[in-house]
Order: sequence, then C-alpha cells, then structure tokens
Amino acid sequence: MKKILTKCFALCAVVSMLWACDNGFSDVPIVDMPPKITLGAITSGLTEKQDFVVDVTFFDGVDNGTISSLASFTYTITKGGVSASTGGKNLSGEDEKVTIKVVGGFTPGVYNLDVKAKDTNGNEAVENVSFTVASAKPAFDITGVWTMEPIAGAMKVGPNPGSSEWWQNSLGDVTARACFFDDKYTFEENGTFKMGLDGVTWLEQWQGVAADGCGAPKAPFDGTKSFTYTYTSTTLTLVGQGAHVGLAKVNNAGEISNGAAIANQIAYTIVEQTKQGNTRRMTLRVQAGNGVWWDFKLISGPAASAAIVGNWKMEPVEGAMTVGPTAGSREWWFNTAADVNTRACFFDDVYTFNANGSYTMAMGTQTWLENWQGADGCGAPKAPHNGAGNYTFTYDGATLVLKGQGAHLALPKAVNAGELPNVAVPSEVSYKVTSLVETAGVKRMTIQIETGTGVWWTFKLISQ
Repeated sequence: MKKILTKCFALCAVVSMLWACDNGFSDVPIVDMPPKITLGAITSGLTEKQDFVVDVTFFDGVDNGTISSLASFTYTITKGGVSASTGGKNLSGEDEKVTIKVVGGFTPGVYNLDVKAKDTNGNEAVENVSFTVASAKPAFDITGVWTMEPIAGAMKVGPNPGSSEWWQNSLGDVTARACFFDDKYTFEENGTFKMGLDGVTWLEQWQGVAADGCGAPKAPFDGTKSFTYTYTSTTLTLVGQGAHVGLAKVNNAGEISNGAAIANQIAYTIVEQTKQGNTRRMTLRVQAGNGVWWDFKLISGPAASAAIVGNWKMEPVEGAMTVGPTAGSREWWFNTAADVNTRACFFDDVYTFNANGSYTMAMGTQTWLENWQGADGCGAPKAPHNGAGNYTFTYDGATLVLKGQGAHLALPKAVNAGELPNVAVPSEVSYKVTSLVETAGVKRMTIQIETGTGVWWTFKLISQ
C-alpha cells in the first residue's frame, strides 16, 4: 500500500510540472521571435514601364508567453537613395501572403526593395533585395532621320525572305526616283514617327496617276497624319493609317495595288542593323501576303552622301543660276546663254565631293568676281572663297552642308543669313537638294538656298 501511495504522489508531481509549463507562468524562458519575411522572385518589372510584381510571405514568430499575430507591413523601393514607391497594409493571423504591385514599373536603373513587418507584440523584421530595371529599348538606337539607301537593291521582292527574284531597284532607279530616295523617315525619342516627303514622292498607278513617276504625295500616305512606332530588337511596328517606310503599297496583308486594304499598322521584321562611325544602316522585311517578301534598306548618316561624290561644274545652260522671291523662281534674274560665254572663267570651276567627306574647289587662275569683291568680271579668286581652305561636307539625301569658311557652290555671296557683303562670311552653308538624277552616266543636281527671308537662289550643276 505504501508503494502505491508513493507512485501516486510521483504521478501527481509530474502532472503538476506539465501543467506549470503551459499555464503562462512557467519560469522556463521562451524567446519572442519577430515575424519572418520571405521575398519571392520578381516576376515582372525588370524592364522599364513594365508592371513591377513580387510576392511576399509573412509568418508570425514564436510568442513570449503572450498570444500575438501579424499586425502590418510596409515597403519602400528606392533608386540611388531616392524613394520610387512606397506602400503597405494591415496584416492578421499567423501567416499571410501579399503581392506588391507597382503599375507602370520603373525607369532603367538599380533599385532596392525594403520590406518591414510588425506583429501585435511590437516585434519588427526587415528584408531587402536589390534589382535592376533594364531599358525596354534595344541596344541599337534608331532615333533620328532615315532615308532609303541610294544603292541598287535598296528595295527588292521575291518568293522567299531576302530574295530579289521578281524585282529590285537598279542604280539608275536611284536617280530616276530621286523624289523617293530623299523621303525622310524620322523616329523620335517619344515614340512619334514622321514622314517628310517635301511635297513630292514616287507614285504608282494604283494611286490614281496615269503613269508611275514623281508627284504630289497622296493621302493617307502623305505624312500629314500623326503616327507612332514601337520597337524591339526584332520588330519595328508603325502605327497609324498611311504610316510606312519604303513603298506605300506594301503591308502585312499584301499589296494595295493587288487589292489589299490600307493597313492601320505595319510590322517590319528587323533583318540587319549596323553602325560604322556616324552612319547607321537597317534592313526591314515584310511578308506582304503568302509567299511575297519585300526588303527595304535604310540609312542614317553621312554615307547618304555617296550619291554626290565626284566632280561637278555649273551646267552651261541658260537658267543655271536664278533668283526670285520663291523657291525655284527666276523673277528677278537668271543667267542667259550669252552669260555662259561671258562667265566662262566661272563655268569651268570644279567642285569636288570626296568619298572621305572632304570638299574642294578648283578655280584655276580666274573665276567670276563681283563688285563687292573689288571687280565685276573674271579675275584671280579672292580669299576666303579661293578654295585654299580645308572644307568638308555632309549630305543626308535632302540637305547639303558645306563646312569651312569660304566653302560654297556657285556664287559665294549666297549664304543662309543673306548675301555678302551684307552679312559675315559663315563657317558653313546649307543648301536644299531638290533634284539629283543620272542619265547615261551623267548626273545633274539642282540646289536651292534661301538667302534671308524671301530671297531664293537656284543653281544647276552637272557631273564631270
């Protein structure tokens, strides 16, 4: 009996000890842990303007003898120490999953995400992660002005990607279609796309003209509407009815000349992009319906000047030089056929555009001088218009710029700010190239310059 009582007392003692451990008054210390934060993978937002999304899981820590639960969380996203986004919410229970979402994402750069959580006991926890937002734009920059490259094969079409089995433009087409090869396609930084056709472009019969040739642009392909573009490393998409590069008739559904509808947008596959110095080239491809593949080669930069490389003189004809109140007019003056002989010392001056971008003027011992130069007739060239300087040029298919004090084409007095000697001799002169054609190996070029407001000079040159 004594042994039974002893065992009962022992059992009661064990039960008492167990009860004391779980009644909230135990002397055994229990550590009160802060909440646990688990950051998930960033599933979106690592590219600029893309919604930023990350899941975060919270778990309440061990209680220190007092029942607690999750209370709240906050987050801060910073870039270079500057806040980019903040937020938070109340939490409850022992665990909770929250999705942090920032609509519109962030601009490119390195960011830091800090997440803080609290429980109802006031315990706090912090987790953080750094992430990098990449630019949405491809590494190759297409912003700026582009034209069709003035070479044979700038446009081609065939039954397979890249083929020219059915047609490609010749070098002669470059000059015959000069009104098309000077069309400018501009991609602006803000996503705007513009077409500058300068009042004339190449038209085909499907556009309502009697024969293919140069003419006033036809809507909606005349560049007067507002267009936009999107661009990835593989695709360039022009948005807006009438927006196009290359031939207006070509779109993803087919060719308008064959019955395809006018497209509201056109997606071009980017076949090739290169950059040499300041010159960029890009080849765009379109599948215009089943088994019809077009390629268009574009260029941006000084290499567009290849079309005018060579030696030039004033064309020895009546009207090689004209001036009037509007572009191309001869209302105030023009040279006569007799002037070609009288000014022979001027009509034999040679203007040379070199492939390396340099420009020279060879006038021999005599050229035509005017009273502001001390004479009115043939005489020794006067500095700084005597060709003794170092000159360069640029030509983008529409504008010809001569750089270097004294550099000029035709009459040296005609500069952009006015006419010498009424203005200072400039360091560069800009001319508008209105025509550049080649026939039987001979090129002809017409340039214009507005010398102040409402004074237009036109000069006609011929290759040698």
